[in-house]
Formats: sequence, structure tokens, C-alpha cells
Amino acid sequence: MATVFQKCKTDDKNRNYPCEKTRCGHPWTVRYREPGGRSGRQRERTFPTKREADDHGVEMENAKREGTYLDPKRGAVPLRTYAEAWFERQHLAPNTENTYERAFRLHVFPFMGERLLTSIRPDDIERLGAHLTAGGLSAHSVQAYTTPLKAVFTAAVNNGDVGRHPFRGAKLPALPSRAVDETLLPSGQQVQDIADEFRREWALSVWLTAGLGLRMGEMLGLRVGDVLDDRVRLRRQVTRVKGVRGAVLGPLKHRRKGDWRDIPLATNLSEAVGEHVARYGTGPDGALFQTITGTLVTTSDYSSAFRKVAKTLGYDWSPHDLRHWFATTALSNGLPLLDVSRWLGHKSIKETADTYGHLTPDSTGRAVKVMDVALTQHRADLVLTDAA
Repeated sequence: MATVFQKCKTDDKNRNYPCEKTRCGHPWTVRYREPGGRSGRQRERTFPTKREADDHGVEMENAKREGTYLDPKRGAVPLRTYAEAWFERQHLAPNTENTYERAFRLHVFPFMGERLLTSIRPDDIERLGAHLTAGGLSAHSVQAYTTPLKAVFTAAVNNGDVGRHPFRGAKLPALPSRAVDETLLPSGQQVQDIADEFRREWALSVWLTAGLGLRMGEMLGLRVGDVLDDRVRLRRQVTRVKGVRGAVLGPLKHRRKGDWRDIPLATNLSEAVGEHVARYGTGPDGALFQTITGTLVTTSDYSSAFRKVAKTLGYDWSPHDLRHWFATTALSNGLPLLDVSRWLGHKSIKETADTYGHLTPDSTGRAVKVMDVALTQHRADLVLTDAA
């Protein structure tokens, strides 16, 4: 059992020994052994009051009985040190790696990097969220920049370095609804207007993004060999890697290297790809789009060109709005949510439902008709009459 005592009254090497006062105000020490009986390592910790020492002793003894005891020194390292070691062990996609590195360097480490891992509590996480919000970050950005910190603590809990997850119970800024407002998206004619005003060798990109629901990097990573008879087999995306100039190719979002997904290709788009290649040729390794110097187009350069055209036409859209256009068009015309989710490359169908679920055709009328037929076939009206 844990022992609680004052060294000022028991240890002749203590500078306050011998202390004869009953309530002297000197620290209290709790001494206990780690799991393993007499072979367990002896531990001590000092507290300003007897009550705190008693509580800690009880907590340690309960943890030993329940098999949840953790060495308090394992997590007694600065968060920065622990997180940097964790980061080096990860295998992340380039974009994710860049986001995590930026989150740690600019936001997490300046705020709490020198704090001991075991000292961070839910209220510290809430203070970090409030700090990021006060700095002008949106709720989405706060979530993005705290995600790697949350992953660090998940690893620490799983590894037995901390006993509890500080994100459990912590309240961060609430995310706004993911639902897309379809009334703010471009119409088919407005998509055509943007394509007509775009630089001619990139004009096809507007319709490929809208007609396939592609992310910008996925569209820029398309090669002529990805275009099959009635579908596009998406294999890669253009991304940026820290320390590397220009665009590079990486795996699809939420996918491992070598993974791919198929998206149905409209006949007129298939024909347009052929005309585009005949007129403008292809870039590196058959890329459909290239710069004037023959290199891959970066997402930042493409986004700037797109927004410039949209602004000229009096619109405030980004390339991602064309991806929304694809999803809303597909779902509002009755295509299955599961299929659309797969074509979009979402991590789960929940993401698709949260973003576009309100656009699916109203099923109430169809449900009434289906149940009318089913209940009539089983003579539900007679059962109710007899029961009455």
C-alpha cells in the first residue's frame, strides 16, 4: 500500500528535520511500488498537502489493481520532443505531411511545445482552440491544425506513455454545416462561360472537373492513358512536396500508392479529350495539361488562373465549385448516393451525405406508394377492421 508521510519528521537528512510542529506546512510525500510486488520499483512524489498525497496514493494503488498503471516518467518529456519523434515515424501523403508540419511549427509548438506531455489536460486543448480562433482561423482550420496533435496523443495513450487522452471531453470550435448551398453554384451555362474565357489549351479542364467531379490536383494529374471507353481511371494527383520545386505526382487522397477509382465519362467529354490531344498534344508522360514550358501545372497556378477568369465574368467561384456542380447534378437527378460517393473518392459515405444528402430527390411520395402496395397486398385494412 502507498505510504504518506512528512520527511521533516522522519528523515534526518531533510533540512527541516526534526520538525516538532503538528501542522508545520512542510511537504507531504507519498511512497509506493510499481506493479510487481517487492520487485517493483519504488516511487515517491511530493505534494504540498496531505490530502493531495493521499489522493495520489489511492490513485496509484487503484491503477495497479485495475492493470492501468503507467510509469509517470514515461510521459515526462516535452510535447515538442515527443511529437517530433512521432512525426518521423509516420508514413504520410505529401499534402498531409506538409499540413502536419505547418500545424506543429506555426501553431502547436509555439503555444505548448515545451509543456510536458503528461501535463496537458482537456482545458489546455480548449485554450489552444481559443488561441487559434483569436488569431483569425476558422473552425475548419482549427480542426485541421489540431488533428496532428490529436494523433500524437492517440499514439501516446496506445503506447502507455499517458493515461488519458486530453482531447476526450475538450470542446473545440463547432464546425459549420458541411451542406453545400446549391443555389450558389454555377449553372451549366455559367460553367460554359468560364470554359469559353479560359486559356484555350486548358479549357477542357473546366468541363473535366465539372463532368467528373474531380479535385483540382486529380484533374491536373490526368494522363491520356487514363481515359478509357466509357470511364476515366483515376490513378494519381498533382501535389506539392516541401523542398521540391514545382508540381509532383502523388497517390490519390485517402488512398495508398497504386490505388485508383473509376468515374463514368460522358460521350461528349470522351470526344473532347480526343480533340484536345490532337490540337494541343500532351505533357510529361501523357499529361493532358501542361505549362508553356512543358511541365506539370501546379494547383496554385491553376487556381489563380481559374479565379481570374471567374472574377472577370463577375463570379466568385473556385475550381472546387465545379466538383460540387458534378455532385449536385448527379444526386438531384436520382443517381445513387453510394455511387456518387465512390466517384468523388470520399473517405466515407457519411461525408457525401453530410455535404450533399439534402439534394437527393424527395423519397416521401415514393415511400407512400411502396407501402400502400405492400400493405394492400397483405390485407392490412381487414386486420385493422377486425381489431376494431
